[in-house]
Amino acid sequence: MSRPELDGFAAEVPCGVLVRSLFRGGEDSALPPTAVRWASERENDQMAMSIRFDPSAPYEVDEADVPFARPAGAELLARVYRPRGEPAAPLAALVDVHGGAWSRNDRTSGAVHGRALAASGLVVVSLDFRQGPDHKHPAASADVAAGVRYVRAHAARLGVDPRRVAIVGSSSGGQLALLQAVKPGAAEHAGTPIVLPDGSLGAGPADDSVAFVLALYPVADPLARYRYVLSRKDEPPQPSGFQAKRLIDAHHGYFAGEAAMADASVTRVVSAGEARALPPAWVAQPELDDNVPAAITEALIVAYRQAGGRIERTHFAGARHGFAQNASADTDKAIALMREFIGGELRRQV
Repeated sequence: MSRPELDGFAAEVPCGVLVRSLFRGGEDSALPPTAVRWASERENDQMAMSIRFDPSAPYEVDEADVPFARPAGAELLARVYRPRGEPAAPLAALVDVHGGAWSRNDRTSGAVHGRALAASGLVVVSLDFRQGPDHKHPAASADVAAGVRYVRAHAARLGVDPRRVAIVGSSSGGQLALLQAVKPGAAEHAGTPIVLPDGSLGAGPADDSVAFVLALYPVADPLARYRYVLSRKDEPPQPSGFQAKRLIDAHHGYFAGEAAMADASVTRVVSAGEARALPPAWVAQPELDDNVPAAITEALIVAYRQAGGRIERTHFAGARHGFAQNASADTDKAIALMREFIGGELRRQV
């Protein structure tokens, strides 16, 4: 629907803001009546759309925070990104796990890719989880497993297909996502109670497997990364943002020691034959990543393929660690490639 007289206005004010403003009384008197009608019509068009996966990302996105788990009485929130409209069929879902060296950031950190992937017809559920130094491994993994269980428990309400629940993670969150992918049902990752649809808590066993996994610059081997940053501990903070001391402190904060780091190594789990599953995987590797050296990612790729898994890797020339948290050409490329990978996996599951 095109209204030339509103093009500039519409570009500055999202239709959802305009439509919500209809219900806030006198403050809306400044809105041009034609703008209100245009927004209302556009909102109705969105609601009438039959949502399905579409890599061109044509959908508006709604987002809301919900409590998803209560470990030891502490409430954990998830931010849910949903395409606006009625799904033609239950949608695929992505559990999103943020980075931050197991000690920083929260469910909002992946907003750029969360919104962009939801706009293509996916439900994205971005998790908070317990972090160091207050909590130690495997607390975060238990909460991530709970996030997967939560999505399946709420599949009807969320409008998702419980058979098509996948996971995406960034940096340390990439390690958590990959570990969940290869160790579904692990006893050490059980126990975090989820909020069930009736509001009660459920800590019993349930399916926490994932259909596929996407990992942006993952710390796939925490022990290898720890030894790498130790080798640079005397360096001052770098212009790139690399700070060895901060990363060393983060490892100490979340892991009880090197044995725990080894236990959490996805590369070790896969190489040792301890993987319970090897779902299809996609990995992003920035060329100038001095946080996770390319050798750590290469070791994961080799181990995964040798174990019989299918894993794709994309190099991002000139990019640095964490690039996808901000809008950029590289971020646009990563999102497009993630959509392409997801679309391929969804077609294989039909």
